[in-house]
Amino acid sequence: MVLAFERIEVEMAGFGNMSVMTLFPVTLLLLTMEIVFSSYKSLSPKWTTRLAYGNLIINAAWTIVIIVLLLNPSLILPYLADVLAGVFQRSPEDIIPQVRLIIMIIGLASIATVIIDAFSGFRKLRDENGDVNEATRE
Repeated sequence: MVLAFERIEVEMAGFGNMSVMTLFPVTLLLLTMEIVFSSYKSLSPKWTTRLAYGNLIINAAWTIVIIVLLLNPSLILPYLADVLAGVFQRSPEDIIPQVRLIIMIIGLASIATVIIDAFSGFRKLRDENGDVNEATRE
C-alpha cells in the first residue's frame, strides 16, 4: 500500500501538486456523496423532486471542481513537459499547448456530460409525474 501511495505521489509530481492535493478532499467528498446518492436512487421506486435537485447539486459541484482544475495555470509543471517532450521527441514548448488542449477537451466533455445528466434527471421527473413520454406513446 505504501508503494501505491508513493507511485501516486510521483505521478502527481508531474502536475501542480498543490492544486491536485487541494482538490483531493473535495473530490473524495463528492465521490462519497455520489455513491450515497446512487444508492438512494436505486432504492427509490421513482424520481422525485428531491432526487432531481440532489442530482443537480452534485452535478453543479462536479462542474465547479472541473472548472477550478481546468483554470489552474500550474496544472502542468515543466517536469511533465520535459518528460512528454522526451517521449514524443519534440520540444517542451510544442508539447505544453497540446497537453493543455487535450486537458481542456476532456474537461469540456466532462462538463457536457454533467449537464446532460442534470437535465436528464429533471426529464425523468417530468416523465414520471404524468406527462406522456414521446418514446413510449404508441
